[in-house]
Amino acid sequence: MKKLLFILLFLFGGASITFSQNYLTIGQVYNFNVGDVFETQMGSSEGGPPTYGLTIVLNKWYSTHSDTVYYEDSLVNYTPPSCMSCTGSFNSAKNIVYYTNLSDSAGQNTGSYCPQTWDSIYTDSNAPYCGEKVWEIGPTNACLDSSAELLSGFNVYSWVVQGCGGPYYDLHGFDWFNDIPYTDYYHLIYYKRNDSICGYEQVITGINQPKPIAIDLKIYPNPSNGIFTLAFDHPELISGSQTIEVSTILGQSVYSGMLKQVHDNNLDLSTDPNGVYFYRLISQSGELIGDGKLIIAR
Repeated sequence: MKKLLFILLFLFGGASITFSQNYLTIGQVYNFNVGDVFETQMGSSEGGPPTYGLTIVLNKWYSTHSDTVYYEDSLVNYTPPSCMSCTGSFNSAKNIVYYTNLSDSAGQNTGSYCPQTWDSIYTDSNAPYCGEKVWEIGPTNACLDSSAELLSGFNVYSWVVQGCGGPYYDLHGFDWFNDIPYTDYYHLIYYKRNDSICGYEQVITGINQPKPIAIDLKIYPNPSNGIFTLAFDHPELISGSQTIEVSTILGQSVYSGMLKQVHDNNLDLSTDPNGVYFYRLISQSGELIGDGKLIIAR
């Protein structure tokens, strides 16, 4: 067995700040609002494409004594194909989750066998947290025994984020079969909360799309109750021969219609249920003018 030596160096982009409270509560971490959007990425250094997750908060309510908060979420997971001839995986569901004992400290992913001794709370000014408080814990060095060429379980750096959930983590382990170390991870990469947008959004869709052309399309409000307005930076280029297509996350068409030559166009999806939809604006010649996600949250 080769000698195993891990040098774990953790660098933070944001400034460390001392707080009177040295942890985040459950109520602080899981404090979401209807219409909030979160995208995550999960993967492993052992290979294969990552899995992208999209969560949209559809509804929120509290228990009678306000000690438990409930959320109805729309969940989408997408794993891209691992080769040119392969197909990716795509699934979606609605889910109800709840968090109780809101004043207690939030839980962390502490792994197995390894006691957690590193503990810090700070603000991270960089994406994907943009000034939110982060509470992070890390493992003791006793988790690694390089002299005996043994790894006692695995070690995890785990963190939760105010208003952005978690726990997110980097898990460091060892693949005994291949005699190599590896890292599994689960990261937040993007969020949209109220008027705050942070991180780098991934478009989760398996639909093959034509090459886009340069017309700036804006759709607002988004999320909405099902009535959306379409606006263009160059409305003179919209001749009425363009088509707007809307489909569910499973690729089922819910709307298809031609545009009028006006600055603003209303898109009425008020009879469709809450959830995530994809839109595409197609020119008469089949080129993609704009695309993205629509969120219906009432």
